[in-house]
Amino acid sequence: MRARWPVLALVVAVLAACTSTSEPVDATPTIVSEPAPSSDAVAEIDLPLALSGLPVLDPGWDQVPQELDGHFLGLIHPEGDEPLRFVAARDDGELLWQAERPPSCTGFTLSRADGVPIAVLMDVEPGDETLTEVSATAYDLATGDLLWGPVPVPGPHQGPGAVFAPPAPGAAMGSTGPRAALDPATGEILVDEAAQDVVVVGEYDGVIVTAANGTLRAQGAATWEAPLADVGLTAPPVARAGVTPPEGTALLVEPGQNAGPLIDLSTGEMLAEGVRDAAREPVSGTLVTLEGDTAVGYPASGERWEHPAEGARISAAGNLFAYLRTDSAVRAVNAVTGELATAYDEATTSPAVPVLVTASGAAVVEGMDLALVATHGP
Repeated sequence: MRARWPVLALVVAVLAACTSTSEPVDATPTIVSEPAPSSDAVAEIDLPLALSGLPVLDPGWDQVPQELDGHFLGLIHPEGDEPLRFVAARDDGELLWQAERPPSCTGFTLSRADGVPIAVLMDVEPGDETLTEVSATAYDLATGDLLWGPVPVPGPHQGPGAVFAPPAPGAAMGSTGPRAALDPATGEILVDEAAQDVVVVGEYDGVIVTAANGTLRAQGAATWEAPLADVGLTAPPVARAGVTPPEGTALLVEPGQNAGPLIDLSTGEMLAEGVRDAAREPVSGTLVTLEGDTAVGYPASGERWEHPAEGARISAAGNLFAYLRTDSAVRAVNAVTGELATAYDEATTSPAVPVLVTASGAAVVEGMDLALVATHGP
């Protein structure tokens, strides 16, 4: 069984500076183009019923990957002085490409450039004024083809999206220095807190969200403005830490808070307030949120529903289920009605829990280890 990194260690690694290594690293992606091997980390009986009979594969990831349009990118952490490896795969189980990076360059993000899913990876380059400088490079997520870069960035990846910043000076308040958002289509810095009187909230699939003068603004793939008060905010927000909101949305909170408005990125409209977690079930289109200790469903058609969810988080939503997880249990609810659902065989004692589900129904599940349950054989 592969070792899994503790969550705290991962957060520290992502925010740490991307530093060089004495071991040579070939940053150029190499094409793999072969099916992922079968996994023995998850037994058939432990899978949700909706995934029964589908191939269970092992792309090698050590943590939950990121996904866009049925394409994944995940990390394989190094052993000893080996380089870090990024591995891209498709939701039918086909491995696509892989790229090496220095072991500390764990920061990465997925975005869109003119509608095309891309991967932005960190690296270190020789510097003009310093020995090395941190850089970012973008690749086509499906092919590994170079799109732009490497381009210098002000510091490690911070997110959401293509947002970078140096660590805050020791005597300064806050977790980072000035944040900068890149244009995912070109790598150009579009918004820079160091040069503009603005707060960079995040970059979401080509939409850059900022706050200034009591107004929330979007630019890039969508353009709009909304007074902070209209979306339930009294101060410039930050993205809700530890939560990946549904595609096309941003989950914002005021600094120091753990719940806030869920925003439609195409319009700036507030979809729900007091949200601490959210997912969208792709088959039904239902938006599922956690508001306080209640799971709330907003079906694409049908009535809003509520389900008790004290102490729970949304593990994933897909195949008409929303999976609610606590530290000791997992349960599934029908995404259309909110009713408690039978998601596992009654003989299951160690359920493999979906942590990511694609629009086609493929899932990354967490059992003894991570596995990819493909929609059909590669």
